[in-house]
Amino acid sequence: MEAGAHSTEWGVDNRREGSSRPYVRRRPEDGVLHSVLREHLEAFFEEARTRGAGEGLPAFVERELREFLSCGVMARGFARFRCDGCGHEILVAFSCKGRAFCPSCCGRRMADLAAHLVDDVLGGLPVRQWVLTLPHRLRYALAWDHGLCRAVLGVFIRALLTFERRRAERRGIRRGRGGAVTAIQRFGSALNLNVHFHTLAVQGVFVDDPRGGLRFVPNPEPTDLEVAKLLTTISRRITRLVKRHGIELDRPSEEVDCLDPLASESPLLSGISGASVLGRVATGPRAGQAVLRVGRNPDAPPGHLER
Repeated sequence: MEAGAHSTEWGVDNRREGSSRPYVRRRPEDGVLHSVLREHLEAFFEEARTRGAGEGLPAFVERELREFLSCGVMARGFARFRCDGCGHEILVAFSCKGRAFCPSCCGRRMADLAAHLVDDVLGGLPVRQWVLTLPHRLRYALAWDHGLCRAVLGVFIRALLTFERRRAERRGIRRGRGGAVTAIQRFGSALNLNVHFHTLAVQGVFVDDPRGGLRFVPNPEPTDLEVAKLLTTISRRITRLVKRHGIELDRPSEEVDCLDPLASESPLLSGISGASVLGRVATGPRAGQAVLRVGRNPDAPPGHLER
């Protein structure tokens, strides 16, 4: 498959007085993720079509993967920018604007959201990050059932805000209200399917100010025991919620739930997703085996693979 790599170094010294670095084009085609997809993507699609009796993967999956290979590559298109004052020019490659796993596009959105939260939302308040990880069975279900994903997140947020409110009540602060914002992360560090929640919650409550408006009252840092009790509450409530949707979290992850709309609609995508959640190889000669990892053991020799 033609990768569209370009050997020319694009970069113009467009720094202004006081700036220390010129613009340097990023080179995604030199990255590991890009090179792996460039080399194996067509073979993967072909095997998917064979396993799927000619149907292959859904169109949105193929589109996302193919467009990633064009992200930031000059041969796939670029925009030209020129300074009217000094005449300097730079060429900026088009991005794929992917929302799945493109490091550049997702990273840009992450940076924009972080800047917005810091500058316009959080206002210097004390904030604690809460990360809720979920059992394997639930990660698979939430990846495709967005309604259930929102419901599980709602259970988590309500428990978290109640936790801060009751901590304030024990200190004599009544009718307090908290606040939180959540980013739903859909994959782990190995690009494995792993739906989990990153929540920023203010460590305290807002109360009515007699002089008008709201006043923020901070809470002390939670103890390990308080966090453990909160986790127990969240776990119990989520288990009860998903059981009403036919998901038994007490069963082994390898067992299939009675109701699996994804398996009915796209058995191939269902199998690949399930393998990704469990850290297994989905296709090829090593299908079903554990994914090999580099760097898990810091004392291992360079390039050593571990299961």
